[in-house]
Amino acid sequence: MQTDSTKPVRIAILHQGCIPIYRRAFYEQLAKIAGREYVVIHGDPEPDTGIVAAEPPFSFPNIHVQNTFFKIFGRSLALQSVFVPVLKGHFSALVLGHEIKYVSNTLLLLLFWMMRRPVVLWGHGHTNDYFIKQRSFVGRRLGDLVEWFKRRLILTASGYMAYTERGADYVASVGLPRDKIAVLWNTIDLKSAITAYKNAQQVDRAELRREHGLSPDAIVFMFIGRLYPPKRVDVLVETVKRLRPDVAVPIEVMIVGSGPDEEKLRHDYGALEWCKFLGKIVDEETLGRVFRCADAVVLPGKVGLVVNHAFAHGQAVIACRMEVQPPEVEYIKHGHNGLVLEGDEAFAEGLRQFSTNPELRNKLTQGAVGTRRHLELEHMVEAFDGAVAKALEGEGAKPSGAA
Repeated sequence: MQTDSTKPVRIAILHQGCIPIYRRAFYEQLAKIAGREYVVIHGDPEPDTGIVAAEPPFSFPNIHVQNTFFKIFGRSLALQSVFVPVLKGHFSALVLGHEIKYVSNTLLLLLFWMMRRPVVLWGHGHTNDYFIKQRSFVGRRLGDLVEWFKRRLILTASGYMAYTERGADYVASVGLPRDKIAVLWNTIDLKSAITAYKNAQQVDRAELRREHGLSPDAIVFMFIGRLYPPKRVDVLVETVKRLRPDVAVPIEVMIVGSGPDEEKLRHDYGALEWCKFLGKIVDEETLGRVFRCADAVVLPGKVGLVVNHAFAHGQAVIACRMEVQPPEVEYIKHGHNGLVLEGDEAFAEGLRQFSTNPELRNKLTQGAVGTRRHLELEHMVEAFDGAVAKALEGEGAKPSGAA
């Protein structure tokens, strides 16, 4: 590849349609890499998805574009005004989210493929459709078509960056060679969380619990995240309600977060003295003191990057095995840093065992603290840049799977 050695190679990143607040630190670290200029092209997040976009100004190169969202058979699609900035931006490569939702991205992939410029896909590998059971027959058949098309896109890519090993296995099974697949170990910047954890350890836990109306000798299960149906927060409260009369130690619940289910949850459970609603908390030092009150983070439904956050604060994670789960569930190793339980009865039994077994609690907590060392943001940045560099080196060759 012939380039002007005085100018960095420019790479456009189009992922998730916006810059989620948890991605800001990742892009900031990418901007520090010499020899390559990563430019994030972004717009406003889709309404009613719960995604919180980071606020400008940004310390990394970026271009703001217009996003237009619409629905077909219950599925979201989006058009972005990306063609002019991409075609005028002299980009040597694209990094695209592996999503059919952003129609413009698919057209850009095909355009760069024809120009023999590398395109690296970034995603889960296999589609996680959290609402498949709610879809109509036509909606499910459309989902099958979407998945088929996404598999075809994999074969046109110069490389793929999967969140986890399982995602990489899926991409390889589609037919992309292993040497074109990188595993990022999707994470967030944990430095401030770990600092908050260390600071909170210096504070008396009984005093912190008193501040929140929690019993000093209770086992406290903490939920943190968006309050909406896939999270199944009600399952946690109902399970604890069942367990409390039969377990010798008191069990209490803290719920941290907000969302469309918040009003109903507060209406149904707000009067329970052992169930505390703390609302949305974003300040990391404040969160550190809240995590300090808990014995474990419990996620009865959809998990996510909250798993990484919990480990940063030294908390074991108790989750349910489900038909569809985000890739972060792979970070929970059953019996080492948390519990992954099959079905609601097993979930209840897992909470019972955790509550009554001090040795198990200590083991899982120690495992959580150890796990966070492997989820540092620097590792993800290095893997990302390495995958792009490899794709650029092979720019002269036609992408694998091309006709």
